Amino acid sequence: MKEVALGIGNVLKGDDGVGIYIAERLNKYLQHIKNESKQANSVGAEETIVIDCGTAPENYTSIIRRHNPDRLILVDAADMGLSPGSYRIIPPEKIAVMHFSTHDVPLSTFISYVSEFCVDIVLIGIQPDKMNLCATLSRTVRRSGAQVANLIMEKRLNEIEPLKT
Repeated sequence: MKEVALGIGNVLKGDDGVGIYIAERLNKYLQHIKNESKQANSVGAEETIVIDCGTAPENYTSIIRRHNPDRLILVDAADMGLSPGSYRIIPPEKIAVMHFSTHDVPLSTFISYVSEFCVDIVLIGIQPDKMNLCATLSRTVRRSGAQVANLIMEKRLNEIEPLKT
């Protein structure tokens, strides 16, 4: 299965950078797998691209289109009214009414556009604690980010609860 994962956020605003943190973890994991594959002279059957897209995922639509993924995974801080560090899959019908971190283009507009060439789109929101300018990623949100990264790496997105309310 071809996947593209986008880490979205602003590392200068504390927990808003959790998507970027997850993208960094995923890229380190993929580099490790690539190095192991070279040593074993094998090529992985699944192709994954991970992009740190900052606050402008719309700047990467050409890469997404070219890759033509079976699944597009978006990870971003989202105020879902939950306890800090909670994470959920946000259903499409809730995306337009959710408050996400700073973006140039609303995620609902971006998702509507890329849905033309992505079979499955999964949006994972992580509840921030602090999003102050010049703050660092909080310990709680960092721990949740590591858990989400592991679930993505291990292809266990089905274990993430969907957002209700």
